[in-house]
Amino acid sequence: MGTGLKVTLSSNLKLLDATKQAFDNFMDAVDAGGEDFRYWCWVGIQEALVNAIRHGNLENPEVPVEFTIEATGKGMKFAVSDRGKGVVLENMPDPTAPENLLRSSGRGFLFIQNAMDRVSLAWKPGSFKLIMERDFRGE
Repeated sequence: MGTGLKVTLSSNLKLLDATKQAFDNFMDAVDAGGEDFRYWCWVGIQEALVNAIRHGNLENPEVPVEFTIEATGKGMKFAVSDRGKGVVLENMPDPTAPENLLRSSGRGFLFIQNAMDRVSLAWKPGSFKLIMERDFRGE
């Protein structure tokens, strides 16, 4: 791992602001990307954290969410881990389909996939990890 940060937080949505501050501080410390780059990274990370807290850990404050950041040289790599069963992206309804446009949920992964250059999923017993990467591009 290159230069990195690991944050473990309780499954509480109120902790997103503190996590954003940790993200901002780390990005400043490693001088990573401009305003647009950081904005799109946070869009993906925030969606991943909300999904982990709400759907993975069912908002149980006793169950932790782990968030890691790594500066890779060509960009940034982020991971969010929870204790849920995970998802199979191919089984998720298309949020852009007419019958899903007015649903109040289901667009998080679409945001994540559009904010990042690469997204992958990893499962192991009792854990689900979403890995996101965004390359520097002069933003």
